[in-house]
Amino acid sequence: MHWLGLDTFVYADLAVVGVLIVLEGLLSCDNAVVLAVLVKHLPPEQRGRALRYGIIGAYVFRILALLLATWIMGVWWLKVLGGLYLLWLAVKFFKDRTDANHDGLADRKVPRWFGLNPFWSTVVAVELTDIVFSVDSIAAAVALSDKLWVLILGGLLGILAMRFAAQGFVLLLERFPLIEAMAFVAVGLIGLKLAAEVPVDVFGAVRPLPAGAVYATHQEYAALARPERTYWLEVGNLLHIGRSAPAGPDQAVMERAIALAEPALAAPLRAEKVEREYRLAHALWQRELRSLVHVNSLVASVVVLLVIAAGLLKRRPPRDLAASGSAQ
Repeated sequence: MHWLGLDTFVYADLAVVGVLIVLEGLLSCDNAVVLAVLVKHLPPEQRGRALRYGIIGAYVFRILALLLATWIMGVWWLKVLGGLYLLWLAVKFFKDRTDANHDGLADRKVPRWFGLNPFWSTVVAVELTDIVFSVDSIAAAVALSDKLWVLILGGLLGILAMRFAAQGFVLLLERFPLIEAMAFVAVGLIGLKLAAEVPVDVFGAVRPLPAGAVYATHQEYAALARPERTYWLEVGNLLHIGRSAPAGPDQAVMERAIALAEPALAAPLRAEKVEREYRLAHALWQRELRSLVHVNSLVASVVVLLVIAAGLLKRRPPRDLAASGSAQ
């Protein structure tokens, strides 16, 4: 119970779970469209099964990712690789559109993974896409709470909502086929966003914190670090292109500061507080202060949803929709 954070339960934790579900839903609407597109080529009776298998894998990965959140957020190239994968999906879709149908779109070739049949290849594609989208939301979740049960419950319920939303979008794709192309434009934009979040400091553009800087909490670290970041371009909290990044938080500095500030605190409680404050400071550094390009996640989701919504401008004629239903 202590490991999960259940021993310090307060009713406010339930509110945080609700916020996480809403946040996951807002950040995952575009994900749901992409998953719907990935399973669209399967027979109707196999689509739900492919989504279900893919979501089960996403559950397992999300729990492991939260357990290893600090490590995963420190391995910056995981996010970049995920972005490149999404870019590859988008480029491949438009490259393979060779057989135009009456809608002006093309029949999409199903990528075959590891020699698997179309169904299991689709499950693998759903799985990989779920993982990429999950990596991008870990930092936002960790910043909201340090209780593992809150993060796991909120994240898993959010993924469940995304799974049912994806099934709904499959039906929309039948009526508005242009959504498929717009969804892959959105995939490309998301991939570009992730790939551009390569840390500025890997190029050596690091500004040290003021000499003798002492900070015991993530708020104190943020107050010291934010003035040290510089930008080529900054548009409020919506977009920034970094020129240099502040040095990341130092756990040893936090440990010494907390020991001095609270000398009567028992060693186990002190170690727990140091770990919690360092994790929150590290999440802030990764999410906001370090990236070459940082786009506000909610703003990015709104832009992506507008792109997908453009697919609603062209509806399949009723007679074609009826013919399609009869064929199935």
